[in-house]
Amino acid sequence: MGFNFSALSEKSGVSRGALSLIFVGGTSGYSPMSFHHLTSITEALSLPEDVFFDLYIDECFFGGKPNRTRIEPFLERCLELGQLSCIEAVLSRLNGEPRYLPLLFEIAERQNKKGTNPFTERLYEYLLIYKGDRRSIENAICCYRLFLLRLTEDEENNTRELNTFLPYRDDLPDDLKLEALTILGSLCLNRMDANELEILADELIALCLRLFGTEEIRPSHTFQPEQPLNLSPAVYYSHGYVLKQIALCERGAFREAETYSQYYENLGWLEEPADRERGIAAKLALFAQANRLGCRLMDGNLDVLPEFVDLLDKHPKDIVSGLIVLLKTANDFGISIDEWLLRFPIDLEQILELQDNAYSKQVSRNRYARLLYQLSIYHFNRGRIQESLQAAIQSWELSRRLNNHRMFRLLASLTLMHSGQSEPTDL
Repeated sequence: MGFNFSALSEKSGVSRGALSLIFVGGTSGYSPMSFHHLTSITEALSLPEDVFFDLYIDECFFGGKPNRTRIEPFLERCLELGQLSCIEAVLSRLNGEPRYLPLLFEIAERQNKKGTNPFTERLYEYLLIYKGDRRSIENAICCYRLFLLRLTEDEENNTRELNTFLPYRDDLPDDLKLEALTILGSLCLNRMDANELEILADELIALCLRLFGTEEIRPSHTFQPEQPLNLSPAVYYSHGYVLKQIALCERGAFREAETYSQYYENLGWLEEPADRERGIAAKLALFAQANRLGCRLMDGNLDVLPEFVDLLDKHPKDIVSGLIVLLKTANDFGISIDEWLLRFPIDLEQILELQDNAYSKQVSRNRYARLLYQLSIYHFNRGRIQESLQAAIQSWELSRRLNNHRMFRLLASLTLMHSGQSEPTDL
């Protein structure tokens, strides 16, 4: 390209002396190239950033020994660019060296803070292979990160990943345990496993009571998470009680479930300044009242139906769960809710747009399949056979996409319903 050391030095910002030691060497031999020098020289030559990455691996192990100052920035950039072959080469040459495991963990965690990076999966896998203490906090964090990275829309896959991670949840630091129990509860909700859901709900409730206390009894030590929580403390606090209510409703214990609304209907004492601006406690109070009314509805108190529907208007994110309550009540007690159904559009894409993250979207997809199942029963009971079949087919197609085997079994019961052989399975 016609560059001499002077021209290359001027364009790259690397001194002539450094260039000479890198490419010509001195009395004690060649000098290894820093990663900063590599990127500066590559940019000066107008070449793709990763063109010399394969060659740079040897610089990371100059003289046959790994060097942190070169490995660290190189590996981070390989992760950002998705250079899996270079990542594998570095990990292979490290060969599980114990001194470098903490560095690899730091790199993986820094990448995680920047956002989801699928290439960090390889680092977490590597750490689990070579870390000796299986019950360490770092090991639990690696398992948790892998669990999150491997979640998909496939519910059978998610069940396998959930079962793999569950034994490690108690070893997580408290801030991650709050997050993990919330996500695990959502996945159990998708599986419609009331027993497991209640166990996780009780764990989340107990953790929140230990960390945040109650309005009357505060903890002896203020909880100071290492990193800002993803959700408001009030949201975590309420979520455990909501999961508890859902688990109890799954078993038909509606009156007991109703009592748990009282624990999150007045969380102003737990609000942080930013929460007050967003009105978190006020929203949770409305949510608690809606769930209280929903429990009463499913228990047969139909007088609260108009008030329940009015509250649904104020919680558009929870419209799917609300409609399931309406449909289940109508199916159990033989009432018409046609006028209420017209009030709320049943459109999956609109519902997904209201959700904040991938986990809430996945819950909404599974809940939507469940809504369509109840809708099919409702139309059948009203004598609308064509509409019933259409809802059943839509639920089947969505359940097939989600690979939700529990929904397959429930939908199979609709075949017997249409043939007049039996009632559909209750859900």
